[in-house]
Amino acid sequence: MARICRRSDGKQLPKSSSQKSPTGYVLSLFNSSHLRISLPFITRHFSLASFFLLLFASGVFAAASTPNVGSKSDQGNAAAPALPSSAKQGLNFSVGTRGLESLSFNGQSLLSSPQSGELQPSKSVLRAALDSLLPRTRSPVATASKQTNTIELADRWGHVSCAYGKQGNALTMRIEVSNTSAQGLDELSLRLMELNFPGVPDGGTLEAGQFGFGFKGPEWPLDQSPPSIRSVADPQTVVPIVSVNYQTSALNFCSDDLECSVSVPYSTNSGRTSYPFMITCHDIKPGVSKTFNVSLRFGPAGARVQDLSGDVLERYAEKYPFQINWNNRRPIGAIFLASSGINVASNPRRWILNEGKIDITTDQGKDAFRTALLKLADNSIKVLKDTNAQGMITWDPEGQQFLESCYYGDPRLTPVLAPETEFKGDRGMNAIDEYFEKFRQAGLRVGVCLRPQQITMVNGKPVQGAADAQHAAQVLKDKLAYAKKRWSCTLFYIDSTVVVTGESLDPDVFKTVADAYPDVLLIPENESMRYFAYSAPLNPYMHHKVTSTPVGARMVYPKAFSVLMAPDGDRPDDHDALVTAVRNGDILLFNGWYNNDGVTKIKKLYEEASQ
Repeated sequence: MARICRRSDGKQLPKSSSQKSPTGYVLSLFNSSHLRISLPFITRHFSLASFFLLLFASGVFAAASTPNVGSKSDQGNAAAPALPSSAKQGLNFSVGTRGLESLSFNGQSLLSSPQSGELQPSKSVLRAALDSLLPRTRSPVATASKQTNTIELADRWGHVSCAYGKQGNALTMRIEVSNTSAQGLDELSLRLMELNFPGVPDGGTLEAGQFGFGFKGPEWPLDQSPPSIRSVADPQTVVPIVSVNYQTSALNFCSDDLECSVSVPYSTNSGRTSYPFMITCHDIKPGVSKTFNVSLRFGPAGARVQDLSGDVLERYAEKYPFQINWNNRRPIGAIFLASSGINVASNPRRWILNEGKIDITTDQGKDAFRTALLKLADNSIKVLKDTNAQGMITWDPEGQQFLESCYYGDPRLTPVLAPETEFKGDRGMNAIDEYFEKFRQAGLRVGVCLRPQQITMVNGKPVQGAADAQHAAQVLKDKLAYAKKRWSCTLFYIDSTVVVTGESLDPDVFKTVADAYPDVLLIPENESMRYFAYSAPLNPYMHHKVTSTPVGARMVYPKAFSVLMAPDGDRPDDHDALVTAVRNGDILLFNGWYNNDGVTKIKKLYEEASQ
């Protein structure tokens, strides 16, 4: 579970997570990872003989389901053949009875064979094995309709039709899925075609990745994006565009109406030049037909995403509008009141005050704690004022007694987990209330750390539950309301914004919180692209050298901004980049409770950015 602390070590990226397990009849994405997932299931439910038979059938399907994989493997690094120089320029294609029979752009053929252009459902290994074993099951039957350039796939549950069209240099596909069965289709994946490029293409989705070092151009091979960035462009989290740049041209694979996910998930040959183009449709109820409009948009080599798909970007921003109203972009100070390095019996909450020499077991010690806490506030205010900061965020008003659960992220538990903070002084105020009041009286905003997980007390110890999209918004709202009412907090760092699978929380969680509290700034630790419509995600310069809001986020939301974690200031190689980030509206987060070299560097960065 990720932390923000004063250590110099970096964070470990989460492993790539699998897609959600659908229910009902599912045609899911096929790749090698399904083999690893499906085989244990097979061995638990079938005899050993059946297992080997299923394994054989799965191998047969794997060879047959990906068009021309065998021949491509034999070819090794073979690239897509080029058409003669006399071939027509621009986009050209032809449609047969099963899908595309040819596809080229500016003379470069992109189908290695007619089979590469077939429209196909994508099945899991287990489903394909069962279909191979059971004679009564049938593969979808493709037929050409009377309408020009339209084909239809018939299956037991219904049918899929695809009408191919051309708009300038865009290949359009209007796909209608009709579910005539009595059971809903929770998820349906279709392989539209498989393209073979003249070399290993670069590209990916516009996703920022969980720590903000995602789309910047893109600048990596199509099948080698960072681990935290999914290959699927799901419109719930990111603009459904996959950008592909190859030697001679560029293309964008788009869900034009934002109704389905698009992906180019893996390479099918050893030369890493061939890729299936997939869509995934969701929630097709019994007796219902749904239409999905997708396209391949071609342009010259180096063409920008906004040049080829500006209308899709605009459509996405209209559907999920930017709603942050936070004009103050001055730096923010981070304050940590406790440290895991403190180990003093009389100081179980590990307070750093007086170098940890705190005794909270007596009233005299509690009074000394209060005095030291208010002195830390006075020193912090001087640092924050000196850097012209807008305010501060205190990570741990609850202390850090139980390291396995902190940062707790629940200000409501401060009186429970750290009762000494309730010790009253001469003014009759609790120590923690006096602490926050000092900052407010100095004209500074205040904030705390929240978590979307719910804490349960077990045998007197706090245990963090798992975050989920269904409850996380209410958990955050309840915690936020307490801190806002008691201490007038408006800055909220939100730690561990992931679900148990390692994926970032649904963006709708932050939309719900932002709708309820439009006057606060939400700073989630992890992120997906749509978070930028409702929050300013934390992007760690300290750990991952992220020096700006991801380009992909600003394509959709030009006013998007991040909070860049830079407790030690800048390094010489990144100075100009951070100055530019500040000029573009990003906020720098620094250690604000004591004077240090990082504070001096932060001041200089903002001074230079203002020139």
